[in-house]
Amino acid sequence: MKVSTKPILLALFGSFLLHQSNAQLKIPGTGNPDVRNALEKVIGDYPKQFSALRGEIVNTNPQTVEYESLLPFKSAESNIIIQYSGKDPVYSWQAHMFTSEEFEEAAKKYKSLFGQLKGMNLKLNRDYDYSLSGEFDKPSESKKFSSSVFRLLPNASYLPKVKVELSMQYEFP
Repeated sequence: MKVSTKPILLALFGSFLLHQSNAQLKIPGTGNPDVRNALEKVIGDYPKQFSALRGEIVNTNPQTVEYESLLPFKSAESNIIIQYSGKDPVYSWQAHMFTSEEFEEAAKKYKSLFGQLKGMNLKLNRDYDYSLSGEFDKPSESKKFSSSVFRLLPNASYLPKVKVELSMQYEFP
């Protein structure tokens, strides 16, 4: 069984999608500095369709275009930007954080990542401090997918649709 945790920032119902997360012990409110810095840069570039983070095209499909991400993010195995086709383009920034073939190991990492994100303080565009608030979706071997959704507190009026989603998915061999 191949198990994958995939932390994700997600702007639901908006014109962009964001994806992201990390791994290490959490100091309450601060989290991993690498993850916090990446989230601040990604969310800060969200209103500009990730124009400062989008590199060269690496793959094209009928419904998507994948771009190299210019964001240095040491905690992630990889990170990319995806443009989804449609009337208005939708962009997604994704970071794949961890892969394991053991469910328990992946569930432990997922819980650790959740702990790092919950209450994490973010300073966006040198403007105001926000924190992440969300509920833990406990993973189970009977589910293929677990997802914990966070929101910015207090609500960012210029980013009303930004959500942060931490997910764990696994695939059977």
